[in-house]
Amino acid sequence: MSDSSPELAAPTHQQILQAELTFLAELCQVVASNTELRPILDWIVQKTTGLLSADEGSIKLSGPETGPPTAKTLIRKHQPGLDSGSWESPVVMSVMGFLMVKGGELVSPDLLDDDRFPALRRTQSRVRAVLAVPLKVDNRITGMLAVTNRTPGRRWTDDEVQLMSIVATNSAGVIEQARLRVEAEEKKRLEAENKRMETELDLAREIQMSLVPSRPLVAGPWEVHGTVVPARQVGGDYYDFFPLGEGRFAVTIADVSGKGVPAALLMANVQASLRAFCNGDREITEAIRQVNRSVARASSGGKFITLFYGEVDHARGVLRFTNAGHNYPMLRHRDGSIEELRHGGLLLGLFEDAEYERGEVPFAPGDALLLYSDGISEAADSRGQQFGEERLQAIWQACATMPSGEVIGNVLKNVETFRGSAGQGDDMTAVVVGPRADG
Repeated sequence: MSDSSPELAAPTHQQILQAELTFLAELCQVVASNTELRPILDWIVQKTTGLLSADEGSIKLSGPETGPPTAKTLIRKHQPGLDSGSWESPVVMSVMGFLMVKGGELVSPDLLDDDRFPALRRTQSRVRAVLAVPLKVDNRITGMLAVTNRTPGRRWTDDEVQLMSIVATNSAGVIEQARLRVEAEEKKRLEAENKRMETELDLAREIQMSLVPSRPLVAGPWEVHGTVVPARQVGGDYYDFFPLGEGRFAVTIADVSGKGVPAALLMANVQASLRAFCNGDREITEAIRQVNRSVARASSGGKFITLFYGEVDHARGVLRFTNAGHNYPMLRHRDGSIEELRHGGLLLGLFEDAEYERGEVPFAPGDALLLYSDGISEAADSRGQQFGEERLQAIWQACATMPSGEVIGNVLKNVETFRGSAGQGDDMTAVVVGPRADG
């Protein structure tokens, strides 16, 4: 190994002893005045670097929670051309590997010219003269403490090695206690954050459920049923139905992008706008233009809403509607054929001046209408396969003879059976307009 650099003056045994006592006293003060790990590590690195008159000091903590094997490095004093920063990965791996295997100190006047580390000979690094010792807690190596010189050739004395070992012995337990304390504080913080999120989700669910009808609507030969099954991560599904007078009633379903309280609050704005503008006095497309304008002005952060709105005129036997980007409702005719209701326009909230097209289809006794959200059609099983619209359509056709009030329960049961052990990923909402039970 190369030994071309001049020797540094080594401290005397008396100086070593005094340094040990001073270090222990100051370490107790640092620990008592700091509740975080980082300041303690900073102090140990800086103090050790000064005690050994080294250029740099480093601490590396091992364990899965510390991430990749990089050392914390602190420059002792500013000198021209002297850098600070993490060690190169090959250097860290070599030094830590040596300490883990040998269990004792590593003393080297020039790490890059050390016969024990032939793989480092071509490595470019400022880490040359090295004194590294393991940090141990209950005979378990928890990391390393090291001091280094940029210039090779320093001969580390036995007293310096002893001082470094004593510093590491007393620091290891302190670092471990500080680390455990930080983990405990982080656990408390996460628990508080989870509690806050649960409170937010509960509030969002309350908002969501307060917007939807609490009982079915009976109008003319029809009855209307709706259900929303919130996922744990509350979204913005919404449905509504209400009488308009003159032998008409409205039915709607919507889905806000996003989750939690923001989505629920935006949906509350949609509900208020629908009730205000879709009151039966305005033509459908004009009413939805007004709703869209209100949503576009209230929305922030790029949120948008899919919505289907229809008006059943049971006196004339027609359904007038517009679809703003929502899943196509399925109109099942008396003969069993399925018609998808597609006429409409863009999602709500994208542009204030968006235009919407009106659709109109016959809707007479014997027909039935299914509205649904993508939480049903996109429900996935454990393999990631989706329930799909074709499967939903087949179930809807098979429900032709089923009472209107039982259809939604049957659909949701089929979805849950398909999903199996997979969790619910999104709100599931459905609305059925079918014949009255007593009709």
